[in-house]
Amino acid sequence: MNKDVKIVPVDKSNSFVGIRIDEGIVKVFVPRVFREDEDWKKDIRLFLKSIEIAKTKNTENINKGSNNTDNAWPIDSYLWLINDYLENGLYYNREKKISRSNSGKIEWKRTLQQVPIYSDGNIIYDQLITSKMTPANDMITHIYKLCLRQSIDKIGWLFNYNFHIQIDQIVSIKEMIMRVRKELNETFDDMKRIRFNHMLNILKTTEGDNMLSSHYSYGITNYYYVFETMVDMLFDGITGDEKKKYDPNGYWQLNGQNRFLASRLRPDTILKRKDKTYILDAKMYQYGATHDRSKLPETQSLQKQITYGDFVSNNLMDKNIRNAFILPYNKLLKSFINDPNAMKYNDSNLVYFGYAYVDWRDDEDFQDYDNIYAFGIDFNYLLNNYKNPDCEIINQFCKVIEENIKSYREQNEIDN
Repeated sequence: MNKDVKIVPVDKSNSFVGIRIDEGIVKVFVPRVFREDEDWKKDIRLFLKSIEIAKTKNTENINKGSNNTDNAWPIDSYLWLINDYLENGLYYNREKKISRSNSGKIEWKRTLQQVPIYSDGNIIYDQLITSKMTPANDMITHIYKLCLRQSIDKIGWLFNYNFHIQIDQIVSIKEMIMRVRKELNETFDDMKRIRFNHMLNILKTTEGDNMLSSHYSYGITNYYYVFETMVDMLFDGITGDEKKKYDPNGYWQLNGQNRFLASRLRPDTILKRKDKTYILDAKMYQYGATHDRSKLPETQSLQKQITYGDFVSNNLMDKNIRNAFILPYNKLLKSFINDPNAMKYNDSNLVYFGYAYVDWRDDEDFQDYDNIYAFGIDFNYLLNNYKNPDCEIINQFCKVIEENIKSYREQNEIDN
């Protein structure tokens, strides 16, 4: 059983985040904005599961090393095996053996199908058909214990129990997968099928041929991609071919050659509400963890958002375009709690910081997207809620922007 857990805040968005286990010592590297609440273990589990976003999209670099895997850790399978063990004890693969004997559970239907003996007007069944549950396949039990042991070694520290499974690996992972699949195909027991599928998830995501180790490492660099995706899901961003229309492209035209793509810009999130288009840029900047103004997006980020606005306005003919930054923040950071200028909404899970602009845009030709409005989303709240669009957050977000645009135009007497 792991002996110690250390939460390590990480400042840079391109540094390793994830988990490293060395001789039972667990270090979890989290974005600095992560908050250790009372229920921090649940949020850590959600954080580790969020890494799956980068793994399954195949876009981020996986931290390489001993016992690392390019696949996502099957955390749900680890949790299922551990919870099942805590509730029901160790699993032993058993099967029903039918025999003619006086020991075991009487199988009355089978017994009554036999020819009875008639004696003095009585019907006598002299041979009872009985059944017993006996071990069916010791290798399946062995594989189960290996999967349980790996689950405990990797995430057992999330539970308030001191438990350990003593087991050694005796066959290859390839053979174990083959045997479990065979058992899965031959059983009609629903609970067994669930258990075997979880075991297969664990076996198939184990790198190399060693199920057990004293060293594990699981994580990614550039967690910003995960944050972008979570924001996109929470804010109900459009997807697929519809979103690709919002990608500006640059091209080279060299003398005597066909043009070729220089690079493609990709807005993080496009939120469509009625006749308005909101262009969101999710930034893993440290302002929300420090309240330090130097940790806000730089001018080049402002220009990119304005470029998106120009492209959409000129090429897609959308005219009601808005720009916004979404930053992760910690709503319980004292400097934000005590900041009277931070406008908080939805139990402080959404906060409006203010807006950014550039000095080379002509006020006479002011466009609504020339101001980039900056919001914070509580990081722990995002971890718990990103899988479904949050209509309350979205509505409040849009409302704040529309109110600010109206106020800005009135103050500056700008015509549409």
